[in-house]
Amino acid sequence: MLVHFEYPRTYDTLLDKFFTPETSQRSCECPSLDVMEGENEYKIFIELPGVKKEDLKLSLEDGVLTINGERKPYEIPDEAKILLNEMRTREFKRSIRLPQDVDFGQISAELNNGLLQVTLKKTEEAKPKSIEIK
Repeated sequence: MLVHFEYPRTYDTLLDKFFTPETSQRSCECPSLDVMEGENEYKIFIELPGVKKEDLKLSLEDGVLTINGERKPYEIPDEAKILLNEMRTREFKRSIRLPQDVDFGQISAELNNGLLQVTLKKTEEAKPKSIEIK
């Protein structure tokens, strides 16, 4: 059996279907994040390039941490001719449910070079303990 594969047309169509706005990482309205668990705490790292501290809001409600913010436009001179414009200015929102062993009174956040780090301490009950054998 001979299968005819029209390289340019079929390949382009396949890529067009795969890289639709719904699947493209660039079109995502929420920032990427990583979550890590340590012995005594959780750390959440959120990518926020070009976002200033004053344009961010973190809130905690019913065990859900929500990050709201906005990437504001930079100033473009009037005489400039835009040749390519991929950097989007937009509002974003990202929420994640926190584990039950988080001490909600000990949450801190720091923004440094476009990376927001949220540190969530674990409750004393959740921390590993050594048990003395008698």
